[in-house]
Amino acid sequence: MTINPLTMVVVDILGKYVVDKGATLVKEAGQSAVQAAAKLFERVMARLKADPAEARNAERFEQNPEGYRTPVAEAIAEKVNNDSDFAAQLTALLEDYKKAIITVDTSNVNMGVVATQGGAAAGEGGAAVVGNVKGGISVSNQQSNRSLEGDDP
Repeated sequence: MTINPLTMVVVDILGKYVVDKGATLVKEAGQSAVQAAAKLFERVMARLKADPAEARNAERFEQNPEGYRTPVAEAIAEKVNNDSDFAAQLTALLEDYKKAIITVDTSNVNMGVVATQGGAAAGEGGAAVVGNVKGGISVSNQQSNRSLEGDDP
């Protein structure tokens, strides 16, 4: 069975959420994202557990998300392919999750920035990188008037 991209993203979010009910996810994406992931999790698990053929894998996924990722993904994909209302619900819940990740609670403090709820911050002229980075990162601002020490020329 071919797994559609919607299902792959949903299963990825569910796996991150179910590991520790969002404790790790809150650090990565913030409380709003965890709440959105919880709604997505509840909707998907309710749907899977309502089907006797899928209930056992749904329960096992809660205990071992990596071990049961494939059967749960296949079950979700089948339900999405056969039920456009369910697909629309998942799409809406996924959009809520994406919006929650994009929204970062920040506060300006003098010339710097403070990020909360798992956000990232960089001061004026700085760059912040969150998550895994592979390869090199080059940051160049040839128009900058600031020296490396932060003193104006």
